[in-house]
Amino acid sequence: MTGDDVGFGILGSGNMARVYGDALTTQVTGGRLVAIALGSRADALAGEFGVPAAPSVGALLDRPDVDVAIIATPHSTHLPLALAAATAGKHVYLEKPMALNVAECDLIIDASRAAGVQLTIAKQTRHMEMSMRAKEYVDQGLIGEIRYLRPMSVIPGLGIDPGNHWSYLPGEGDAFLDWGSHCCDAIRWFTGAEAVRVYSDYENFTGLPLEGPTACVQFRLSNGVVAQILLCYEVPPSGLGTGRNNQYLVVGSEGSIFWDLDRVELVTGKRDVRVWELPSWTIPEFKPRDPRRVANTARQVQGFVDDLRGGRPPRITGVDGRAAIEMAQAASTSAAEHRVVTFPLSPGPA
Repeated sequence: MTGDDVGFGILGSGNMARVYGDALTTQVTGGRLVAIALGSRADALAGEFGVPAAPSVGALLDRPDVDVAIIATPHSTHLPLALAAATAGKHVYLEKPMALNVAECDLIIDASRAAGVQLTIAKQTRHMEMSMRAKEYVDQGLIGEIRYLRPMSVIPGLGIDPGNHWSYLPGEGDAFLDWGSHCCDAIRWFTGAEAVRVYSDYENFTGLPLEGPTACVQFRLSNGVVAQILLCYEVPPSGLGTGRNNQYLVVGSEGSIFWDLDRVELVTGKRDVRVWELPSWTIPEFKPRDPRRVANTARQVQGFVDDLRGGRPPRITGVDGRAAIEMAQAASTSAAEHRVVTFPLSPGPA
């Protein structure tokens, strides 16, 4: 695909659908928003961006000006919508988590390959200013060899009204599937290694209406690195750490890096500290359409546009999405069965 702008159709009309709309209309070049379908807010969202609201999934996928289908819908719908998009000959841009389990991931990968379309999975953590700066420090060797990672998402509650959001519904996966797909991918990205075993414990201390709102998960990686994840939506109102819902500590043989959504701190030598910080889009209040927040998505969309127009495979593939789901699925199995789980869970696609 070269020359013309890449046309995007969005399936879904919730929070992330608006982020994709903002990204395509304000920060992405060479790509344009064509239409929106699905969800009770589709008509209003389409009107907001000045594009048609397609009356159905099929109607959007039948449009010849749609080259890419962005799927920003509840987790349980990812498989059927991705299969429909691939069958219609559309490239697939799939929100995380890729699917509910590894078996669904394999079906999506196989369908995309059979249809000859490209498949990418949204991985915002790879595209945040602070995580990218932290990764640069790692790649420059400033902290030596990574030995330990500690991703944390610790906030009081989910930030949504109980019973008024699809994530509470049965069949949408546990809490770790949702945020764990972020941090599991980040662990692979930072270390360049794969998980070899995991042990985890899940708990629900406060009766939140979802599975495992507190999760403690430890991975051992193929290069010897240990990663310990704390996901907790049950911390007190004062919060924990810096109060952001993404807090990462990376410890190496010669230094360490801490980063959250707004700040990165590099510590080397005996106590040489380098800090880079930007104004927050989450504290004291969450700004859903802040340009910094939109840019976390726009950077990956831009990369996908550039790769399509350049005839290259995407930088983040279905295999990457599958690996994060395999890690999350193994963690949930470990918590349910109270045992160490080793990898791989099953053979991957050929």
